[in-house]
Amino acid sequence: MIRTLARIRFAEVLAWRTEFLLWLMTLTMPLIMLALWRAVTRDGAFGGYTSSDITAYFLGVLAVVLITECNLVWNLNEDLRTGELSFWLLKPAHPLINYLAITLAEVPARLLVAAPVVIAALLQSTGGAPLAQRLPSFALALVLALGINQAIQIIIGCLGFWISRSIMVFKLYETVGSVLSGYLVPLSFLPGAMADVAAYLPFRFVLSLPVEMLLGRHDAATAAYWLAVQALMFVVLNALALWTWKLGVRRYAAYG
Repeated sequence: MIRTLARIRFAEVLAWRTEFLLWLMTLTMPLIMLALWRAVTRDGAFGGYTSSDITAYFLGVLAVVLITECNLVWNLNEDLRTGELSFWLLKPAHPLINYLAITLAEVPARLLVAAPVVIAALLQSTGGAPLAQRLPSFALALVLALGINQAIQIIIGCLGFWISRSIMVFKLYETVGSVLSGYLVPLSFLPGAMADVAAYLPFRFVLSLPVEMLLGRHDAATAAYWLAVQALMFVVLNALALWTWKLGVRRYAAYG
């Protein structure tokens, strides 16, 4: 079922390739921050990052965003607004499978664009863990990050069962996350207490941790620890997403 839906959705991605290219053009913020922080590190390292490290970091940020971004919260809100969700609820497959298929269908195109960026980030990174450790850790962190992002968007999207537009909640989440995920600034640049808290928030596990794995900023034991924490976050948030969905659908059926 997922494979069939994913093939259909992939065909839609190809059909709407202009829209996909326009979306790519909106992802300029990591490049802007790269230029800003390279200026800061021009005369020496800052917060443990040299100019090359900064370049590698924000290229990594761009690559991770390209791969793990999804539009589930927007699709779910639109289906709730138009009543399209009723159509999917009548199907034998779980409606969330449809949203998962949409996300998976876009991954090949995203990987194609992100691959050169990943290579560029690896070429710019200096020192750190060996490549044989980085790549498997990065791949696992990416898969878990995509799953966590999907779960968070389900949770926020399901708020649409109770409020008119949960998109506004998601925009607030994105605003907070732009700082606490490492999107605008490496988390090590944050003040001590804020960095300690951010290390265990979901924002980091969607973006910063995969970048850290790509750049080899953790030894094998530390990398294994953070991947285990990320896996636990994945399980907890997906369980919460399914529970929120179940409650929301009951309300939707009651008023539908």
